[in-house]
Amino acid sequence: MNLTAVDRAIRVLCAEVEYASQRVQDWEPGPEEELLYEACVCMFSSQTVFEVAEAAAERLRQRGLLGVARHDTVGSTYERNVSATLSEPLEVERAGKVQHVRLRFRNRFASLLASTVKASYTQGRSLRHILLSSSSAREARESLVKQVCGFGPKQASLFLRRAGYSNELAVLDTHILDYLRVSRGINPKRSALSRLAGYELVEAEFQQVAAEFGHSVGCVDLAMWVTMRVAKREAMW
Repeated sequence: MNLTAVDRAIRVLCAEVEYASQRVQDWEPGPEEELLYEACVCMFSSQTVFEVAEAAAERLRQRGLLGVARHDTVGSTYERNVSATLSEPLEVERAGKVQHVRLRFRNRFASLLASTVKASYTQGRSLRHILLSSSSAREARESLVKQVCGFGPKQASLFLRRAGYSNELAVLDTHILDYLRVSRGINPKRSALSRLAGYELVEAEFQQVAAEFGHSVGCVDLAMWVTMRVAKREAMW
Protein backbone atom coordinates (compact mmCIF):
# COMPACT_ATOMS: atom_id res chain seq x y z
CA MET A 1 0.00 0.00 0.00
CA ASN A 2 1.28 3.48 -0.86
CA LEU A 3 -0.95 6.04 0.84
CA THR A 4 1.15 8.96 -0.41
CA ALA A 5 0.71 7.90 -4.04
CA VAL A 6 -3.01 7.34 -3.52
CA ASP A 7 -3.45 10.79 -1.94
CA ARG A 8 -1.54 12.39 -4.81
CA ALA A 9 -3.78 10.68 -7.36
CA ILE A 10 -6.88 11.77 -5.47
CA ARG A 11 -5.74 15.40 -5.53
CA VAL A 12 -5.13 15.27 -9.29
CA LEU A 13 -8.55 13.74 -9.91
CA CYS A 14 -10.24 16.23 -7.59
CA ALA A 15 -9.02 19.09 -9.77
CA GLU A 16 -10.48 17.40 -12.86
CA VAL A 17 -13.79 16.57 -11.17
CA GLU A 18 -14.13 20.10 -9.79
CA TYR A 19 -13.55 21.60 -13.23
CA ALA A 20 -16.17 19.35 -14.81
CA SER A 21 -18.72 20.08 -12.08
CA GLN A 22 -18.49 23.82 -12.73
CA ARG A 23 -20.16 23.24 -16.09
CA VAL A 24 -23.13 21.35 -14.65
CA GLN A 25 -26.41 23.27 -14.70
CA ASP A 26 -28.46 23.89 -11.59
CA TRP A 27 -30.57 20.91 -10.53
CA GLU A 28 -34.02 20.49 -11.97
CA PRO A 29 -36.19 17.44 -11.31
CA GLY A 30 -36.00 15.06 -14.23
CA PRO A 31 -38.88 12.92 -15.48
CA GLU A 32 -40.07 10.22 -13.09
CA GLU A 33 -38.88 7.44 -15.40
CA GLU A 34 -35.32 8.78 -15.25
CA LEU A 35 -35.45 9.06 -11.46
CA LEU A 36 -36.73 5.49 -11.19
CA TYR A 37 -33.91 4.36 -13.49
CA GLU A 38 -31.37 6.01 -11.17
CA ALA A 39 -33.05 4.38 -8.17
CA CYS A 40 -32.68 0.98 -9.84
CA VAL A 41 -28.97 1.56 -10.49
CA CYS A 42 -28.42 2.43 -6.84
CA MET A 43 -30.59 -0.43 -5.58
CA PHE A 44 -28.92 -3.06 -7.77
CA SER A 45 -25.37 -1.82 -7.16
CA SER A 46 -25.69 -2.69 -3.48
CA GLN A 47 -25.43 -6.37 -4.41
CA THR A 48 -23.55 -6.41 -7.70
CA VAL A 49 -20.80 -4.53 -9.52
CA PHE A 50 -21.73 -1.09 -10.78
CA GLU A 51 -21.49 -1.84 -14.52
CA VAL A 52 -23.91 -4.78 -14.15
CA ALA A 53 -26.31 -2.64 -12.11
CA GLU A 54 -26.38 0.00 -14.86
CA ALA A 55 -26.94 -2.64 -17.54
CA ALA A 56 -29.84 -4.15 -15.59
CA ALA A 57 -31.51 -0.79 -15.04
CA GLU A 58 -31.05 0.11 -18.70
CA ARG A 59 -32.67 -3.20 -19.75
CA LEU A 60 -35.74 -2.38 -17.65
CA ARG A 61 -35.92 1.08 -19.19
CA GLN A 62 -35.64 -0.28 -22.72
CA ARG A 63 -38.49 -2.71 -22.05
CA GLY A 64 -40.74 0.08 -20.79
CA LEU A 65 -40.89 -1.28 -17.24
CA LEU A 66 -39.93 2.04 -15.68
CA GLY A 67 -42.52 4.12 -17.51
CA VAL A 68 -45.11 5.94 -15.45
CA ALA A 69 -47.89 4.37 -17.51
CA ARG A 70 -47.02 0.97 -16.04
CA HIS A 71 -47.50 2.07 -12.45
CA ASP A 72 -51.29 1.74 -12.47
CA THR A 73 -50.93 -2.00 -13.06
CA VAL A 74 -48.54 -2.64 -10.18
CA GLY A 75 -48.89 -6.10 -8.71
CA SER A 76 -47.65 -9.64 -9.10
CA THR A 77 -47.73 -9.35 -12.92
CA TYR A 78 -45.41 -6.36 -12.86
CA GLU A 79 -43.02 -8.13 -10.49
CA ARG A 80 -42.98 -11.25 -12.68
CA ASN A 81 -42.27 -9.15 -15.78
CA VAL A 82 -39.38 -7.41 -14.05
CA SER A 83 -37.97 -10.72 -12.82
CA ALA A 84 -38.25 -12.31 -16.27
CA THR A 85 -36.54 -9.34 -17.89
CA LEU A 86 -33.70 -9.41 -15.37
CA SER A 87 -33.27 -13.15 -15.92
CA GLU A 88 -32.01 -12.58 -19.44
CA PRO A 89 -28.21 -12.22 -19.93
CA LEU A 90 -26.95 -8.64 -19.78
CA GLU A 91 -24.33 -7.22 -22.12
CA VAL A 92 -21.75 -5.51 -19.93
CA GLU A 93 -18.54 -3.76 -20.93
CA ARG A 94 -15.75 -3.96 -18.36
CA ALA A 95 -12.08 -3.14 -18.86
CA GLY A 96 -12.67 -2.75 -22.59
CA LYS A 97 -14.25 -6.20 -22.97
CA VAL A 98 -17.91 -7.04 -23.56
CA GLN A 99 -19.25 -9.82 -21.37
CA HIS A 100 -22.63 -11.49 -21.06
CA VAL A 101 -23.61 -11.63 -17.41
CA ARG A 102 -26.61 -12.94 -15.52
CA LEU A 103 -27.79 -10.71 -12.69
CA ARG A 104 -27.68 -12.29 -9.26
CA PHE A 105 -30.59 -11.83 -6.83
CA ARG A 106 -32.89 -10.87 -9.71
CA ASN A 107 -36.02 -12.14 -7.93
CA ARG A 108 -35.16 -10.10 -4.86
CA PHE A 109 -34.52 -7.00 -6.96
CA ALA A 110 -37.83 -7.50 -8.77
CA SER A 111 -39.61 -7.70 -5.42
CA LEU A 112 -37.86 -4.57 -4.11
CA LEU A 113 -38.67 -2.59 -7.24
CA ALA A 114 -42.31 -3.69 -7.32
CA SER A 115 -42.74 -2.81 -3.64
CA THR A 116 -41.11 0.59 -4.17
CA VAL A 117 -43.26 1.39 -7.18
CA LYS A 118 -46.40 0.36 -5.32
CA ALA A 119 -45.52 2.48 -2.28
CA SER A 120 -44.58 5.46 -4.43
CA TYR A 121 -47.30 5.64 -7.04
CA THR A 122 -50.35 4.39 -5.19
CA GLN A 123 -49.79 6.82 -2.31
CA GLY A 124 -48.86 9.92 -4.30
CA ARG A 125 -45.26 9.88 -3.04
CA SER A 126 -43.26 9.78 -6.26
CA LEU A 127 -39.49 10.17 -6.22
CA ARG A 128 -39.92 13.55 -7.85
CA HIS A 129 -42.31 14.57 -5.07
CA ILE A 130 -39.76 13.60 -2.41
CA LEU A 131 -37.05 15.69 -4.01
CA LEU A 132 -39.27 18.72 -4.55
CA SER A 133 -40.77 18.65 -1.05
CA SER A 134 -37.54 18.11 0.90
CA SER A 135 -35.90 21.17 2.43
CA SER A 136 -32.40 19.66 2.51
CA ALA A 137 -30.35 16.78 1.15
CA ARG A 138 -30.38 15.06 4.54
CA GLU A 139 -34.16 15.29 4.70
CA ALA A 140 -34.44 13.88 1.19
CA ARG A 141 -32.09 11.03 2.11
CA GLU A 142 -34.14 10.17 5.17
CA SER A 143 -37.36 10.10 3.13
CA LEU A 144 -35.77 7.91 0.46
CA VAL A 145 -34.51 5.40 3.04
CA LYS A 146 -38.04 5.12 4.42
CA GLN A 147 -39.78 4.76 1.04
CA VAL A 148 -37.45 3.02 -1.40
CA CYS A 149 -37.14 -0.67 -0.64
CA GLY A 150 -33.51 -1.76 -0.68
CA PHE A 151 -32.23 1.75 0.05
CA GLY A 152 -29.94 2.37 2.98
CA PRO A 153 -28.13 5.66 3.59
CA LYS A 154 -25.42 4.81 1.06
CA GLN A 155 -27.83 4.01 -1.77
CA ALA A 156 -29.94 7.08 -1.02
CA SER A 157 -26.84 9.30 -1.01
CA LEU A 158 -25.72 7.85 -4.34
CA PHE A 159 -29.18 8.39 -5.82
CA LEU A 160 -29.21 12.06 -4.79
CA ARG A 161 -25.80 12.55 -6.37
CA ARG A 162 -26.67 10.78 -9.62
CA ALA A 163 -29.95 12.69 -9.84
CA GLY A 164 -27.96 15.91 -9.52
CA TYR A 165 -29.78 16.89 -6.33
CA SER A 166 -26.82 17.11 -3.95
CA ASN A 167 -23.07 16.68 -4.09
CA GLU A 168 -22.51 17.09 -0.36
CA LEU A 169 -23.49 13.64 0.94
CA ALA A 170 -20.84 10.93 1.18
CA VAL A 171 -21.31 7.59 -0.58
CA LEU A 172 -19.55 5.34 1.90
CA ASP A 173 -18.89 2.27 -0.22
CA THR A 174 -16.17 -0.35 0.24
CA HIS A 175 -13.46 1.71 -1.48
CA ILE A 176 -14.10 4.78 0.68
CA LEU A 177 -14.26 2.71 3.88
CA ASP A 178 -10.97 0.98 3.02
CA TYR A 179 -9.32 4.38 2.67
CA LEU A 180 -10.74 5.59 6.00
CA ARG A 181 -9.65 2.38 7.72
CA VAL A 182 -6.01 2.71 6.65
CA SER A 183 -5.66 6.50 6.78
CA ARG A 184 -7.80 7.22 9.86
CA GLY A 185 -8.19 3.90 11.66
CA ILE A 186 -11.97 4.05 11.15
CA ASN A 187 -13.52 0.61 10.75
CA PRO A 188 -17.29 0.76 11.42
CA LYS A 189 -19.49 -2.31 11.54
CA ARG A 190 -21.79 -2.83 8.56
CA SER A 191 -24.80 -2.83 10.90
CA ALA A 192 -23.87 0.67 12.11
CA LEU A 193 -23.74 2.02 8.56
CA SER A 194 -27.22 0.66 7.80
CA ARG A 195 -28.66 3.18 10.26
CA LEU A 196 -28.71 6.89 9.48
CA ALA A 197 -27.26 7.89 12.85
CA GLY A 198 -24.27 5.56 12.49
CA TYR A 199 -23.79 6.46 8.85
CA GLU A 200 -23.74 10.18 9.58
CA LEU A 201 -21.05 9.72 12.24
CA VAL A 202 -18.69 8.18 9.67
CA GLU A 203 -19.83 10.73 7.09
CA ALA A 204 -18.71 13.50 9.46
CA GLU A 205 -15.23 11.93 9.56
CA PHE A 206 -15.17 11.85 5.78
CA GLN A 207 -16.21 15.49 5.63
CA GLN A 208 -13.05 16.32 7.57
CA VAL A 209 -10.98 14.33 5.07
CA ALA A 210 -12.62 16.21 2.19
CA ALA A 211 -11.83 19.53 3.88
CA GLU A 212 -8.17 18.51 4.13
CA PHE A 213 -8.11 17.81 0.39
CA GLY A 214 -9.63 21.26 -0.14
CA HIS A 215 -12.60 20.12 -2.24
CA SER A 216 -16.28 19.32 -1.78
CA VAL A 217 -17.43 16.02 -0.26
CA GLY A 218 -18.82 14.80 -3.55
CA CYS A 219 -15.68 15.71 -5.45
CA VAL A 220 -13.32 13.93 -3.03
CA ASP A 221 -15.70 10.98 -2.75
CA LEU A 222 -15.73 10.40 -6.50
CA ALA A 223 -11.98 10.97 -6.93
CA MET A 224 -11.25 8.60 -4.05
CA TRP A 225 -13.61 5.94 -5.43
CA VAL A 226 -11.91 5.98 -8.84
CA THR A 227 -8.42 6.05 -7.36
CA MET A 228 -9.06 3.21 -4.92
CA ARG A 229 -10.53 0.97 -7.63
CA VAL A 230 -7.41 1.43 -9.73
CA ALA A 231 -5.07 1.07 -6.74
CA LYS A 232 -6.62 -2.25 -5.76
CA ARG A 233 -6.55 -3.52 -9.33
CA GLU A 234 -2.89 -2.61 -9.70
CA ALA A 235 -1.96 -3.93 -6.23
CA MET A 236 -0.99 -0.49 -4.96
CA TRP A 237 -3.35 -1.00 -2.00
